[in-house]
Amino acid sequence: MRAAVSARIPEEACGLLAGRIEAEVYSALAVFPITNVLHSPVRYRMDPTEQLAAFDEIDARGWELVAIYHSHPTGPEGPSATDIGEAYYPEVVYLIWSLNGNEWQCRGYTIQSGEARPAAVWVTD
Repeated sequence: MRAAVSARIPEEACGLLAGRIEAEVYSALAVFPITNVLHSPVRYRMDPTEQLAAFDEIDARGWELVAIYHSHPTGPEGPSATDIGEAYYPEVVYLIWSLNGNEWQCRGYTIQSGEARPAAVWVTD
């Protein structure tokens, strides 16, 4: 994910994570970077063809959608009002990548009923 968000600057990067959910622990096994068709630094919309292909592969492997990620190259660190309003998957974690100086940091949130709550996230290479 870090490479994907870096490669998309100045646009917001976006994508999906798939894997397993067990006892409220979400484990990602694959990252699916998706093209931001808006090519915007402040908003994203996933390419529907790429998104469908990712969902097909997730289903074929017997995985679950565990997270949706996107970047905020110019901030904020947390979800924007648009992010909250367009959060259509209440069962997943939303990961937001933001720059702190020259370093990317990733924060996780659950977004349900118009409310964002922090979620613990561990990102490994």
